[in-house]
Amino acid sequence: MNNGKAKVEDSGNGIMVEVPSKKNWFVLIFGTFWLFGWAFGAIMVLGTLGIFSGATGVVGPLMFLVFWLCAWTAGGLFIMTTILWGYFGKEKLMASQGEVVFEKTVFNIGIKKRLNASSVTNFRIQHIDDSLFGGSRMAIYGLGPGRIKFDYGFKTYSFGLALDEAEAQYLVDLLNKKIVKQSGNPIS
Repeated sequence: MNNGKAKVEDSGNGIMVEVPSKKNWFVLIFGTFWLFGWAFGAIMVLGTLGIFSGATGVVGPLMFLVFWLCAWTAGGLFIMTTILWGYFGKEKLMASQGEVVFEKTVFNIGIKKRLNASSVTNFRIQHIDDSLFGGSRMAIYGLGPGRIKFDYGFKTYSFGLALDEAEAQYLVDLLNKKIVKQSGNPIS
């Protein structure tokens, strides 16, 4: 029975685990509509600055509007990135031939790490409170630490925020068996 969110491909040469980003549909739909208001505000300020007409105005108010537009753009970029991650983000962990590739991407753009499999240890489950009022603020947006953690030397990585704890535990057991045990690392 496969009713989980993760896609697991276990071949003789390696294993691949792909987890979609956590979906908070209220945040995604609200953020999508918010972007329309954001674009309207940006267009209005650009019009006031004379970007479209070539007009110029008083320097003081224009400097404030330029500063405001920079902050407005930064906020909009954050929301756009969050929305893209929410709709299309994927986390992948692929292990084969002594190498572990760990990715967090949207349309294949994002963070990609190549790790030596013999230094990957201690896959474990981490309880994450992702509730709306009591949890991690970033988890509401589908961001932040995941339910599965592992060590690589003196660094700790995590993934799988979208997973339920039962599925995360299944994947931890599988990854410890397929990656840690095969590479000769002690399972912690």
